[in-house]
Amino acid sequence: MINSFKKSFVFFSFLLILGGITIWGESVEWKRSQALKNEAEDESQSYDQESYFETVSFYRVKNEKPVLHLDAKELSMNSATGKSLFAEPEGVAFTSNGEPVQYSARNGFLFRAQDQVIFENEVKFKMETSTLSADKTTYFMNIDEIVSEGNVETISISEKNKTKENIKVWSNSAITWPSKDKSRYEGDVRGVIKRKRVYEESVSFKAQQVDVNMLTLQIDLLEKVHLEKQQLKADSHRGEIFLENYNKKLKYFVLYDDVKVVEKVKLEKDGRVSSFERRAFGEKLEGMMSESKIILTGYPKVFQQNDVITGNKIVLRENNEVVEVDDANTNFILR
Repeated sequence: MINSFKKSFVFFSFLLILGGITIWGESVEWKRSQALKNEAEDESQSYDQESYFETVSFYRVKNEKPVLHLDAKELSMNSATGKSLFAEPEGVAFTSNGEPVQYSARNGFLFRAQDQVIFENEVKFKMETSTLSADKTTYFMNIDEIVSEGNVETISISEKNKTKENIKVWSNSAITWPSKDKSRYEGDVRGVIKRKRVYEESVSFKAQQVDVNMLTLQIDLLEKVHLEKQQLKADSHRGEIFLENYNKKLKYFVLYDDVKVVEKVKLEKDGRVSSFERRAFGEKLEGMMSESKIILTGYPKVFQQNDVITGNKIVLRENNEVVEVDDANTNFILR
């Protein structure tokens, strides 16, 4: 009778500690660790400290909406600190608009007062249009925010485009807002955009900060920006990529501030192949993928073989020695 009362009291305390949990999943097995069980046999032992359970499953509901469903092989909780430790947690979190976010990790911590869950080691998140992996993530349930650290990698698919892009990004840290389909990456960010059609060229990029918005299909790059496409490499301080403009006669990528371009031009004539390196500078670069050309403005200058070319606007075409120059007074073409 006394032992049964103790178990009921522990179970009730657990519900109070995890406040906001109104629905419990069925537990396959739960018991206290042997060390804690021995302490519990002492009638002077307080039940509001450390407790241990095995094979735990529960739901958290707020304002009659699901917030978190978590399964774990082990659970250790401290009622004094409000901190709970999970082993091999996995389950589903729900954003404010009800979208599910699946997750798994080797370890996890629940901080009730801060309304947050921390996942560590082999962390994986799966959202509507992207997947995320990292060494550590903190999920803030009240603001739909996921903060990731260490070996961050995401794969996103642009669902709004008919020819879907596959966007991979690696970084030191990231902040993800799943309900907004938006992410910010920081620290040695690297990325590559691959098209669904194999004959359409890929674009890779680097920067210190990258913002990816899958709703507007725009990528913003900031600080030490580097962009590559086939034989062209470009550097600048800022950049933008407009994913939906790939097949349009519109700018697909734009670079700003102290733009530097290096391009290896390969030419074939009479069965013979020759090549040379072309270098260009300017304050702004616009790249049109559909027309395989770039436009330089802002005091542009091009060094091509023995020529130095300047003008108000210079147009370069891929693997083409032709340079189109607009000097405001005259338009002319150099070969």
